[in-house]
Amino acid sequence: MMTTTQLPSEFTDLQPYVDEWALRGQTARYDQMLRAGIDQLRTFYDAMMPRMDAVIAHLNRYDIDAMPPAEQTLFNLAATFAETAHPIDFKWKKVQFDEVHPIERIKLIGVSEAW
Repeated sequence: MMTTTQLPSEFTDLQPYVDEWALRGQTARYDQMLRAGIDQLRTFYDAMMPRMDAVIAHLNRYDIDAMPPAEQTLFNLAATFAETAHPIDFKWKKVQFDEVHPIERIKLIGVSEAW
C-alpha cells in the first residue's frame, strides 16, 4: 500500500510505520497489536521509543482538535505506540491470548475511539 499522508519533515524516519501503525481508534490499534505479533511489535517499539520525547514536544504545539494532517498522522502513530507498548515493556513472549473476551464483542465509546 502506498502512503498518501506524510509525517512532519523531522519525523520522516518513522514514515515506514505509518501504513500499519498510524491508526485511529483504540479498537484498530488493539487489533493491529494482535495481528502484528511480538516481533513486529518490537520493531515498531524500537523505532518509536527513542523518538517519543521529540514527538510529544512537537505535538504539544498544536490543538488536538485542529492538527494539520501530518501532525494528525504523527499523533495516531504516537497513540498506537502508547497503547501497544506494554507487551514489550513487560517482556511478554506473545501478544495473542487463548482465553480472552473477543474484542469485537466490546463496544468502546467516548474518547478512546475519538482519536
